[in-house]
Amino acid sequence: MTHPVSCERAKGHYCGCSACGGAQHGWTNALLLARDPSPVARQEARDHSDAAWAATRPPIGRRKPSKDRQAAATDSATVDIVDWLSENPDTIDRIQEIGDILAGPVIQELDKRFGGSKPREARRQLTNHFWCDLLVAMAEAVEKFSKALDQVPEFVTTVILQSRKAEGRSVLLDALVSLAVRTAWKPIKSMIHTTGTEELQRGCRILAVLICPAPEDHKAVQDGALLPLAKEGLLETSRERLEQVFPADWVRRLREDLGDA
Repeated sequence: MTHPVSCERAKGHYCGCSACGGAQHGWTNALLLARDPSPVARQEARDHSDAAWAATRPPIGRRKPSKDRQAAATDSATVDIVDWLSENPDTIDRIQEIGDILAGPVIQELDKRFGGSKPREARRQLTNHFWCDLLVAMAEAVEKFSKALDQVPEFVTTVILQSRKAEGRSVLLDALVSLAVRTAWKPIKSMIHTTGTEELQRGCRILAVLICPAPEDHKAVQDGALLPLAKEGLLETSRERLEQVFPADWVRRLREDLGDA
């Protein structure tokens, strides 16, 4: 299927791309920006993010921050991550490998098993934060089971299903989730021996943020990706913006982590 450039370069916080099922949303263009030797495009993205933040207003009293303000805060974090990647090309290559696994063999296996005569409809089910769920759970599993890697697929499948239920997301077949996880895990597991668990975790977390259509609406990405990345990849400005739009518990954990850094 031909993949629309508008999905790869998406600036909005929604993905309904039936061509890729969200597996190529945003991250491919983010890596292009990170690889670009010229900082011009990255600075344009930062200027756009800063302008979007400036166009919003803090909430009055105990009201929640507006969706636009939340989106501007997570966009600011994404820009920081792209800048960090521009200075860490080895991590860019790692993220490319992981992303290609999702957009290639994983999607192909899901098409064969669940696509039937209408693969676009089947793929559209995956645009509701499935890939970022998978990546965050994978990063958690790599840390938890570094000495028992054969248990990772079962653990990741359980985490995804529980997370989606807790966040009220669309129900996916257990078999579909399990197949996606097992297909992704086999090549990702082999990367551990060449990159190490820490680098693989970092790659999964960064890709989760880049591929997620709306991190401000996805608790798993906030907790499992943005929080651990804040110490090394986010500027103080972005951290302050996230503190203004995320729950108090998230802010507390961020400050505790930064205190330990």
